[in-house]
Amino acid sequence: MRDADTLQWREIRSLDQLVAIQEQWQVLSQFCQADMFNCPGWLVNWTNQFWDKHCELYCMAGFANEKLVVLAPFYTRSSAKLLGIKQLFLLGQGEPEHAEVASEYPDVLLNLDYQAEALKVLLTWLSKISFDVFVARAVIEQSFLHQLFNRAPNIQLAEARRYSLEVKPWSIKQLSRNARSQWRRADKALAEKGAEFRWLTSSEIEQYWPSLVAFHQARWQNKGKLGAFSDQRFSQFHQHFRQQHPDSVAMSGVFIKQQPLALNFYLLEQQQLHFYQSGWDEKQFSQCSPGFALHVWSILNSKAVLYDFMMGATAQSYKAKFSCDETNLVNLSLINSPWRIRLFKLVEKIL
Repeated sequence: MRDADTLQWREIRSLDQLVAIQEQWQVLSQFCQADMFNCPGWLVNWTNQFWDKHCELYCMAGFANEKLVVLAPFYTRSSAKLLGIKQLFLLGQGEPEHAEVASEYPDVLLNLDYQAEALKVLLTWLSKISFDVFVARAVIEQSFLHQLFNRAPNIQLAEARRYSLEVKPWSIKQLSRNARSQWRRADKALAEKGAEFRWLTSSEIEQYWPSLVAFHQARWQNKGKLGAFSDQRFSQFHQHFRQQHPDSVAMSGVFIKQQPLALNFYLLEQQQLHFYQSGWDEKQFSQCSPGFALHVWSILNSKAVLYDFMMGATAQSYKAKFSCDETNLVNLSLINSPWRIRLFKLVEKIL
């Protein structure tokens, strides 16, 4: 550890100021080997879609000899309703639930040489921010963010899991017994129909994107839900991300004569393949389990080192059938002003 008080701290209160250090931010994220959800390519795009007049940036940056070594990009979002409950989030989370892009593994970026000082400074700084509720989802248990808030007296923790597996040693034998039977049935049924599995090119991703959207929306609307793609901001976020970072996305699919039966959309970073979104034809081919079969094929035919299913439930998650490694995640919530929350809920109920 370095000696304390070695950093120059700068509070950043506008998105323009944050974007101005984007190059250093990218360097720091690479140094930290940060997940893409904490990198400027993802988060600047996020602010372009979801930032509005109810948001206020609270970002603290630490510099060592003008080099960025700590970045804590928080913000508050105030409710437009009466009483204006103010929620604190890390950048990339807190958008409306029906448009949620699900930025997972949020964290403060830092050079670990400065961890002790960063913890001291950020705890003091956060204590001065006025907010009613802090929320963070899918936080890795070993993260600095968890360490930062874990000591808070009123912190509430809900357990979750990250499901992932190493591609190279994985085989069909690692499926659960029932899943192996499901795979054999699906593989035989799809082969009899002349189905073809393949990875899509960049142009094919754009070509078949409307099919992914249609599959996804049909499934969720049948459940009485809006579906993520019902919100224009969600769709625009992913369109811009695909256009700006074509090497950071991938899609696999199973087809019969160019007709898609199932499509999996991934976020690709370094040697990790994050399974992000999917859709399949539930009307014609559900008996063939094309979605499940596509996962098996994609794992077996991926060049990635890690196949990441991302967050799932702690129990009865379909992701467990793949014999995944499980990483502990936590959903954090901290109520700073319990009386305001109770009053807000009462007024909201009356109105």
